[in-house]
Amino acid sequence: MPFTHLMRSFTIRVRMIGAIAVVLMLLALVGGAGLLGMFRLQSMNQAFIDNAHAKSSMVSELRQTLGQMRRYEKDMIIFYEQPARVSETHELWKQAAAKVNEQVQALLALASGDDTERLQAIASHMDAYQKAFAPVAHQLEASGYDSATTADKVMFRAYAALNELDKAFAALVTDLNAQAQEASQDAQQAATLTIALFGAAVAIATVVVVPLTLLNMHSICRPIETAKSLAGAIAEGDLTQDVQAEGRDEAADLLRALVRMQESLRHIVGQVHTSTESISTASSQIASGNQDLSSRTEQAASSLQQTASSMEQLTGT
Repeated sequence: MPFTHLMRSFTIRVRMIGAIAVVLMLLALVGGAGLLGMFRLQSMNQAFIDNAHAKSSMVSELRQTLGQMRRYEKDMIIFYEQPARVSETHELWKQAAAKVNEQVQALLALASGDDTERLQAIASHMDAYQKAFAPVAHQLEASGYDSATTADKVMFRAYAALNELDKAFAALVTDLNAQAQEASQDAQQAATLTIALFGAAVAIATVVVVPLTLLNMHSICRPIETAKSLAGAIAEGDLTQDVQAEGRDEAADLLRALVRMQESLRHIVGQVHTSTESISTASSQIASGNQDLSSRTEQAASSLQQTASSMEQLTGT
């Protein structure tokens, strides 16, 4: 495998350091995808809290204040026969009306686009309502009406302004609900995108780490297994193994060392074999010399015996 050969051109130490670096980069990729999505969701949630949620809360408070103002208005008509009660309730109405105006202005500071138009319409209708109700309130304080029914009838202009105010307020609430729904959809889309990015980062990390780890494992284990087989063959006396050591890593160095050891053992065995043959030849030559010497000695002894016999014969004569 070409890539395996390329990996084996580096030492195991370098490959391990490279693997750590790759894993760290992939972890940074996965963590970055998660953090990016988290920060985006946090930003969107904060924007929702600062804008849509804040306006919704202020609109709820405005609705409550408008309800209090209307209740004070009704109380003034109901208690028209009690001037002191009417005056007290009128002060509460003024406070509620002032609070409504403050809340509308606060909402205008946060509003944009159609919301600004809605709030400006609410402010305009609120002003018309206050102007229409002011003389009625003055007459109620002065007990200028015969009955509550009469006071209620002269409120038609104020009621008309209130009806328009209610329509504008309902339109504002509808817009805010639509904005909240849109913000919720954006948050859902952001969450889905975050999950997709995180899943893609995990998939990339898996695709990169698993094959590289398997290839690295193969590049380490295969030469070690070859070295193990070679060492086993040498231990059993087999010095005929032909092994090619490839690469420049520690496993290749180990395999080359075993190959050199096998070659050295071959040389030593060869020398021993040659010495054994030389000793065998020398032993054969020594044995042959001994045999020849023995034969010569026997011949000499025979000659001596013959000489002695001849001399005995000469002496006897």
